[in-house]
Amino acid sequence: MLDQLRGRNLAHVGCTLGLLCGLVLGMFGAIAIVTFIATASAVNWATATFFIVTFALGALGYWLGGRYSRRRWGTDDTVE
Repeated sequence: MLDQLRGRNLAHVGCTLGLLCGLVLGMFGAIAIVTFIATASAVNWATATFFIVTFALGALGYWLGGRYSRRRWGTDDTVE
């Protein structure tokens, strides 16, 4: 299976997994904020938490996937 991935950039796979985790964890965080904070600004804080967690984990997954690709198969981009 790893031979099929050889030469491909895994940053896009990492970004997808990071966004998936970010959406799930961001949703749980937003629900927790709305549930436990009973103020008028709870929705604003929940929305901010959701977007920050989603974008942060997506960016982290993209960066880690790209770093793993370079480490695993080297940085040589020559085409034969």
